[in-house]
Amino acid sequence: MAKITYVSADYNESLPVFGASMIVHLDNTQVLFLSIESKADDPAYEALHNDKRLFAVKTDGDSIYWIDGPRLTLDEIMEMLREDGG
Repeated sequence: MAKITYVSADYNESLPVFGASMIVHLDNTQVLFLSIESKADDPAYEALHNDKRLFAVKTDGDSIYWIDGPRLTLDEIMEMLREDGG
């Protein structure tokens, strides 16, 4: 499976809940644009939003994560994209 080489968050006015989408770069040159709007009811993601830490996303190659916050594996990211029709 591919590895995550870089991740960043981008402001997106069209996303009403968090106003951000994750941009996930893979080592196979693909780039994924991930809305985390589906996580709006999750207290961990709500805390990221409220604490203004949503843009401080990091990667370890296998997942994206936030310091003292949630983690999404590449498998979870791909499932979120499938559920979102992406």
